Amino acid sequence: MCYHHIVIATDLSDDGKRLVEKGALLAEALQAKLSLIYVDVHYDTYHAAIGFSERSDNGVPFEEKIRKELEPTTQNVNYPIAEVIIGRGGFVDELRTAVVDKNIDLLVFGHHHDLWSNLFSSTRNAINQLNIDVLVIPIRS
Repeated sequence: MCYHHIVIATDLSDDGKRLVEKGALLAEALQAKLSLIYVDVHYDTYHAAIGFSERSDNGVPFEEKIRKELEPTTQNVNYPIAEVIIGRGGFVDELRTAVVDKNIDLLVFGHHHDLWSNLFSSTRNAINQLNIDVLVIPIRS
């Protein structure tokens, strides 16, 4: 098994900390580049077309706001995070673009074991549509 660029798909929840820590351990063991990706799925082409701002409610640029909110997720990681990739729009579309543009060869996802996640899993959707190796880490509530 030889991966060169591992990317962890994360959100802004506390569950992301454990996911990032596990992904960092794997990247360290493989001496791979480690990155994070966050996708704002609530911002789509419709919002862009009607001119929604790239700024948050308090005037801070969106990407800066997300990077700040991800800081607690990464503060206990003892492996360098090369890049935080931030996308806006369709989850799978943004992942597909990042995989190609950033030469990603392993995506790490978390998966909750609850009814909602089993019915509407963005992870399952990505697995079915992306042509890349995927590691799914269970997240227990």
